[in-house]
Amino acid sequence: MIDLTHDDCIDRIAAGECFHARVDDGAFEVRIDAYVHFAATAIHAGHRLSPDLAGKCALNEAERLYEEDPFTDRLIEGLPITVCARDSRFEYDLNRPPAACIYEEAWGKPVWRTPLDDAQRERSLAKHAAFYQVLGALYRQLEARHPAVLTYDVHSFNYRRPGIGDTPVFNVGTEQIDMKRWQAQVEAWVAALGRISLPGIPVRVAVNEVFYGRGYHATFVREHLRNTLILPSEVKKVFMDETTGTPDPRVLDPLGEQFRHAIERHARAFARDTA
Repeated sequence: MIDLTHDDCIDRIAAGECFHARVDDGAFEVRIDAYVHFAATAIHAGHRLSPDLAGKCALNEAERLYEEDPFTDRLIEGLPITVCARDSRFEYDLNRPPAACIYEEAWGKPVWRTPLDDAQRERSLAKHAAFYQVLGALYRQLEARHPAVLTYDVHSFNYRRPGIGDTPVFNVGTEQIDMKRWQAQVEAWVAALGRISLPGIPVRVAVNEVFYGRGYHATFVREHLRNTLILPSEVKKVFMDETTGTPDPRVLDPLGEQFRHAIERHARAFARDTA
């Protein structure tokens, strides 16, 4: 793995280079093994918090980890194109628009003991902007090479909150998808997820039941790209203890293997259907 600035990363993408890089001092990682027609992202996988912000944060490490999406990067590792956040969503939330990406309160708890200063806010906003500059460059390069492009936007969710009730293992959010154009491809992804088998866990897939695909990543794709289908996909934290952050390899390992295979099979069919 190499270290790049986001500008260097964009230049390499524009030149069609393959690389695996930590970007902007490790704020996020980009892996491009081949310029295939699909990418996978884990934009809430990060846990890192800048030292000066950590000193101001009112949440302890366990509270932060609970609301992050640990191990979602593991679900997509080894795919030809992956983009994974390493900074915590509590520094800047990549699935929120710039104006709202810095939390003041999260899930009923204040995030900061003392207010962030202007320099800290500007740094977080600059990191948010840099991520989407790179992501936009990547998607535009893929659109230039392929008739249609896919991105699998992978998240996870807690299911032991009081009153949450029965929840699916997988949830696909479609509110920002042009369903007149992409309905068959969305239904094929839902079906692919439904074929995943986990030890001792009944698998149910839902559409817009727990989350609706309203995040900024989907907004960015909808507003800036013409031929890219984003699939916001939430995975129930059945692969870990959500209260401690401890993974359960008995579930995580088969889930990751089957999830990656589902992506690969779905992406092959997508390329055939959109050629």
